[in-house]
Amino acid sequence: MRWFVHSACIAVALVMATLAQAEAPSRAPVLPIPVKIGTTYNMAQTALAFPDGRFVVGRWDGSLQLWQVPEPGALHGPRLRQSQLLPSGEGVQMIAAIDGGRLVSGHDEQSLAVWSHQSDGLSLRSLVEFDKKFGSATSATQFRIGSEPILVVGHESGFVTMWRIGRWSVSLAGQMDVRSPQPVPSPFPLRHIRAVLPWRDDVVITGSEDGDLTMLRIRASEAGLVAERMARVRYNPTAKRGVNGLAIVGNLLVVTSCAVGERDPNLHLLRLEPGRLVPLDAARLKQDGKQAQVFAFSVVGTNHLGGPLVWVSTQEGLVWQLRVESDKFRVVSQVPVASSLGAALIYVKERQLLVAVGHEATVLRVP
Repeated sequence: MRWFVHSACIAVALVMATLAQAEAPSRAPVLPIPVKIGTTYNMAQTALAFPDGRFVVGRWDGSLQLWQVPEPGALHGPRLRQSQLLPSGEGVQMIAAIDGGRLVSGHDEQSLAVWSHQSDGLSLRSLVEFDKKFGSATSATQFRIGSEPILVVGHESGFVTMWRIGRWSVSLAGQMDVRSPQPVPSPFPLRHIRAVLPWRDDVVITGSEDGDLTMLRIRASEAGLVAERMARVRYNPTAKRGVNGLAIVGNLLVVTSCAVGERDPNLHLLRLEPGRLVPLDAARLKQDGKQAQVFAFSVVGTNHLGGPLVWVSTQEGLVWQLRVESDKFRVVSQVPVASSLGAALIYVKERQLLVAVGHEATVLRVP
């Protein structure tokens, strides 16, 4: 027994000695609080479909993406085939197709990018500079004056520029100021021309965030390309926000905007006539009545056997399907899409598909 007590005392003494010789444990280092430096926002801003089932998406993070829609009967979504960052790294607000397997995109506040799109993907061919006073390209379309293809570009300044199209470049041939003399009373005093669409022959329609729609006739002259304003109209006399998007179906013009308050509509219907834009109807696409405002963003449409069909994406993450009957909107259905915000829409008529691109790309079967 004495031996056990003696041994235990020795063991305790040895442990105490060892602890005495060991270094005192150090305190854990203080970690700094994470500091937010920046955010990559890759929401889609614009999109363009090709007849072969591919489509291009321009995003706010400055990337241009090439996608492939699924084949008929496939159970998977669209496939991402290519993604590349523009040299400027700025958001892509405009994409337009031009003849010869080419497209033009916005690059930065004073240049355009010209691309080829072949079976192996997109290739940057040239960067074309313009006067910085125009600001970034925010919309564009190709149409023809006679047999000559012309590119018309809308800018954030409220100017329209007109370009002749070369092999791998474009050359500035004219400009016009289409800014409204009385912009909408919005807390966001923007002038961006959010849509430029060809209507017939040498006529295009523009829609601006200052609230005005304009009808322009473009012609060639000795000095270059000249635009003549045939009509100007406020899309809604009581508008509180500007134009977000346009679609033309035959002679019908569909305009998206923002519903502010309890009664304001965010979708508008006008009829196009030579020298006139005639208001016909409006609709309020809003699911949550408690929302202070709901934007309607992208809009596409087509002529169907039952009459014009229109699809609209809204801020609530919905795609709305509407018919136009006797010059009036009739809401048919609404479908939630992957994005919780507004999506860019593409209609692929040959495959009866609608693609809604936000952060993700969602394919919907449509008429």
